Amino acid sequence: MSESGGSAAPSVTSRLIGNACRMKRSSIPAPYSNFAASLVLVKGDRIWVGYRCDMQVTPLTGKFGADISDIDISQPLSAHELTELREAFAEYSVLAIREQDLTIDSFEAFALQLGNFGETPFITPVDGHPNVLRLLREADEAGPLFGSGWHSDWSFQDQPPSATLLYGVDIPPAGGDTAFTQQEQAYDALSDGMKELLEPLHGVHSARRSYGPSGTFGQRDDRRSMEIIGNESALETRSHPLIRTHPDTGRKSLFINEVYTIGIEELHHAEASAILNFLFEHCRRIDFTCRVRWQQGTLTMWDNRCVQHYAIDDYFGHRREMMRVTLAGETPQ
Repeated sequence: MSESGGSAAPSVTSRLIGNACRMKRSSIPAPYSNFAASLVLVKGDRIWVGYRCDMQVTPLTGKFGADISDIDISQPLSAHELTELREAFAEYSVLAIREQDLTIDSFEAFALQLGNFGETPFITPVDGHPNVLRLLREADEAGPLFGSGWHSDWSFQDQPPSATLLYGVDIPPAGGDTAFTQQEQAYDALSDGMKELLEPLHGVHSARRSYGPSGTFGQRDDRRSMEIIGNESALETRSHPLIRTHPDTGRKSLFINEVYTIGIEELHHAEASAILNFLFEHCRRIDFTCRVRWQQGTLTMWDNRCVQHYAIDDYFGHRREMMRVTLAGETPQ
């Protein structure tokens, strides 16, 4: 490492401030906090600053999903860090960024480094933070779990979100994992004949089963910790290609899910049901899946354009609180 120039550092006890990619910037003595991704050595009145290190990526499975460490997202990321994170996201589709300490403001700020906020219907956001949802389930709360069932967030919108970010505030000691299934792999595993059949078809998406007047969350329930308000707009439908092409990677994936896809535009109901039921079963094959085990301070982000997810309801008797935002997407093509 080379000795840093500039003004003399304050006299401090000799110590090594380790790999600062894992450190809070506030723990590095001023005026050296801009070296937040460097190896910093403080000895007497001298400070040495090494070259920027890279975040660590640990795959969750052999195919997709990764744990991310050695990065501090509570502060603005450098261009280098953002590039690394985007590249990992494009490769793995699901990233679990561990050991973070986020406020609601720093959570929003991190999200905005990746894109604009998406629209969030039917659920009352956090006061003063119209883009942030508080996903809360108290220890003794019964009833349907928000997020259960395989789905891609808000696929019934004209421009469904590109990504979802979920941060663990209060995590059960066990249970409450989120499962994911990779729809590029699901597409690749289809026969050429099935791909040819599906290529020109469009899935019909609607929120009616979840948020329509007779849907799972269609009526106000004061026993729920979350304020979910369904309405007539949930009956509207949107059509998207059954096979979409990822705008960043060019890879093809299936774009259907059992929660929001209710038909196929070009087919009769019975025909569409037969194909969709096959695809729903195919999409959740175990070899297409990974699972994130939550820890307090974990932020998980996933790509809604090529991934479905499922909130696992196995933590009754324990409280679970998360913060969530979505990022704006594009019209599926």
